[in-house]
Amino acid sequence: MTKLPTEFPDFGLTPHQRRQAVRGHYWEWPGMDGERGEIWCYSDRFSYRRDETVMLHVSSTASSFSISIVRDGGTETKMFEKAGIAARWQDTPDQCSVVGCGWGASFEFRVGDDWPSGAYRVTLTADGRDGKPIRCQHLFIVSPQPGKKRGRVLQVAATGTWLAYNTWGGSNHYEGITGPNRDQYAPIVSTQRPWCRGFVVLPNEAPRVPLEVAVPPRTVPRYPHMEWAFATGHSKKYASSGWASYDSLFFRFAERAGYGVDLASQHELHFSPEILDGYDCVAFVGHDEYWT
Repeated sequence: MTKLPTEFPDFGLTPHQRRQAVRGHYWEWPGMDGERGEIWCYSDRFSYRRDETVMLHVSSTASSFSISIVRDGGTETKMFEKAGIAARWQDTPDQCSVVGCGWGASFEFRVGDDWPSGAYRVTLTADGRDGKPIRCQHLFIVSPQPGKKRGRVLQVAATGTWLAYNTWGGSNHYEGITGPNRDQYAPIVSTQRPWCRGFVVLPNEAPRVPLEVAVPPRTVPRYPHMEWAFATGHSKKYASSGWASYDSLFFRFAERAGYGVDLASQHELHFSPEILDGYDCVAFVGHDEYWT
């Protein structure tokens, strides 16, 4: 039996910073990395089918970037890469969380006719002003082809929950910068903005929500995952939703265990419920709570 530690982890925060990590509202925004520079992106849709075109909207302080696309399944498989793609900084509306970023398209590519259904992790890399690389991560889904899928499982990614918790730009369904005092959550949020840091990829040491500390009764509560997020520049909500903390764990496990698994988004299920046809089993995993 594993013996749990008896003290909370220390991420180098002061008591005031620990309180801010939990009670404060902080988010990702264009320009947050200052002089070092940054790069952000989003795609025009959450999911695509084979032979369809993915359009990336990129804003970068660097004049060019490289792209790498990996299928994130039981094994990681590199599917596409390209360097020397032109980029520019694009202005972003103050309420981009609600109305979208409105960036022009920067790069497009076709989903290969041999790309299997699954999650595809996009990494953009450029040169920061200090000579060190700057990066951003994005993710899109390749949906299954129509037809009978005997023996296969359809996993539905909780994209509704991802949207609800996404902190990029300042507002989500829990906290926000809307309203006359810029302190209200947003009942409507946009799909046209980047995912917050920690939704697509996380280091192994990132704490999860379940407390892995054995503390005595009457100990003042603390939230290591929020403290870690504050200390490392990740989203406060990284452990509440997202591909990295939830959906990816089942998808990788199932493929490694020998199951045939396809992937679709909640949004695709909403608008095209016929995607369920042909499956004997459909899996909803992770923090899947937003439904119409």
